[in-house]
Amino acid sequence: MARQNFWSGLVVAAFALLALTWMIPNHAGSNPMAQMPPGLVPSIAAWIMLVCGLIVALGGLVGLVRGRQWPVTTRIDWAGLGWTLWPFVYVAAAIYVLTFVKITWFGVPLIAGLLFLLGERRWYLLLGCSVVPVAMLYVLSVHMMRIGVV
Repeated sequence: MARQNFWSGLVVAAFALLALTWMIPNHAGSNPMAQMPPGLVPSIAAWIMLVCGLIVALGGLVGLVRGRQWPVTTRIDWAGLGWTLWPFVYVAAAIYVLTFVKITWFGVPLIAGLLFLLGERRWYLLLGCSVVPVAMLYVLSVHMMRIGVV
């Protein structure tokens, strides 16, 4: 577990650094009339991610040193790696499909299908966790159209 903590902490810290140095400065935009700058909340979140990622990586490193293990191993559990990666493939395929279909039409079965494949069998959670986000997105988009934002 120490090896996984070490690497996942490093990945989170690296993503936070990428966000702080490139994504937020280049893509947060600017609004001189805003009370709060558009990059403030993402910057705060990125700093929190950086600190937490470094804490997790440091804890993993301490565990590796105590267990006298190396951070890199030549033994790869391919079945475990495949089991870890399939949700990402599912989401990538869903994003591709959503470029052709409206999310309000396909979102509910997409989310419910992922939850079902992840092992959720309680129908009220499947229904609630898949319908509520799509319904709230629809309500938000209708509201934004009424006030003239989009």
